[in-house]
Amino acid sequence: MKLKPIGILLSASMLALSITGCSGGVSPGQGRQSAGEASAQTAGGKGELAPPKTIEEQGRGGGETSQGGKKTIVFSTFYETDFIKDAKAKYEAKHPNIQIQLTHAQAKGDDANWEANHEKFVKTTNTQMLAGKGPDLLEMDQLPIEQYVNKRALANMSDLMKNDPSFKREQYFTNILDNVKLSGSVYGMPVRFYLYGLIGDEDAISKSGVKIDDTSWTWDQFTQTMKALKQKGDREYAFLSRPEYLLSSMVKTDYAAYVDPIQRKASFDSPRFIGLMTQLKGMYDDEVISAAVNFPKTYFIEDMFSSIRNYILSGTTQNPGTFLNRKLYNRPVAEGQQPGGYFRTESTIGINANSSVQKEAWDFVKFLVSDEVQPGGFPLNKKAYDKLAQQALKDGAVKADEEGQAHGKVFKVTEADMQRLNKLVNEAVHQVEFKPSKVEEIIREESAAFFKGQKSAEAVAKLVQNRVSTYLNE
Repeated sequence: MKLKPIGILLSASMLALSITGCSGGVSPGQGRQSAGEASAQTAGGKGELAPPKTIEEQGRGGGETSQGGKKTIVFSTFYETDFIKDAKAKYEAKHPNIQIQLTHAQAKGDDANWEANHEKFVKTTNTQMLAGKGPDLLEMDQLPIEQYVNKRALANMSDLMKNDPSFKREQYFTNILDNVKLSGSVYGMPVRFYLYGLIGDEDAISKSGVKIDDTSWTWDQFTQTMKALKQKGDREYAFLSRPEYLLSSMVKTDYAAYVDPIQRKASFDSPRFIGLMTQLKGMYDDEVISAAVNFPKTYFIEDMFSSIRNYILSGTTQNPGTFLNRKLYNRPVAEGQQPGGYFRTESTIGINANSSVQKEAWDFVKFLVSDEVQPGGFPLNKKAYDKLAQQALKDGAVKADEEGQAHGKVFKVTEADMQRLNKLVNEAVHQVEFKPSKVEEIIREESAAFFKGQKSAEAVAKLVQNRVSTYLNE
């Protein structure tokens, strides 16, 4: 996955999608799949736009019985995904009384029309759902789930799980399920997820003599560690990112402390946000973190891991001689946050609260998160993940892309690698808001003046608070 020069710290996915439900659009470059995502999610079709049926055509989704006596489940996604198509075929073979009608909006290779397709998909779906219509199943990745929850347009999956004896919570990563709730309940089932962490150059860190404890370190402790590396080590910088991008990244990983999307409230005029900006500025003023665009050698980089392969190859695209002996570290937590790693969901499925085939739709959702389906990424189902982990160890190595910085080099997969990854998978409890809305844009725009010394932290915090509050209530 390529990183943008102006935001090395941020992966492409962290700058991916806009929550268009409140307002604001998405730039043509946003929302598209990263290289890691593409391995698990492939668009297809003939290039034509295929959004959900119109309200008049679709009514309350599927449920109609065909001449063969089948019930139809209408399933709407933005991208057409291979694993969903495969799951549909397997499920229908097992359930001859069910027909799953897949609809998608974005065809493979249709980048020129991405923005128009995205806008049409979101508007069409919003209109249907908020009118009590729409498909039976929806992939929520591109949609404003908070609005749907507010309007009671989605089924409460916590209730469905609780009342279904066949659903065994212990078969899934409950650390993920427990941390995707809105208003205390799950309204979207994440079929898979991605992880965030830090990759450190273990050889260079060991050489510096600085001891690191990343089990529960806060950003303040991380700052002190970076300063120590700067003082005792031989590298010019400890970390790399532009300050306004790092600030927005840190807000996203502690999003609930600043934004309540359900109540539409913001908390940026707080000591927490002011202190965060001040802390960051000090790190740049002390040249602990660099905003350079020429990839200087650093001790740490941040990355998103979209698969086991992506995790093994993390850090291999940096400058030659950097991150030769890579180690995965936890990302720092905000002050007061519980220890734990960071994740983002992918292929989150919601059930229309007004669907006439809600029972059948829920059964198909359960199939999507069963070990019979391999969705790519890190599956929510533990057994499906274990199969991938065991296969990675059996293969014993991962080959980098020929066209990348590593030029096809082969990297070993060790027990230690997988043990560290398993720990990260099981301890991820902080959900990253990967769909950057206008909020992220506002933070970057307004904070730039503070980092340049043109405005005070208090003045910037007030501006951000006012603009975000206005945006949330539009």
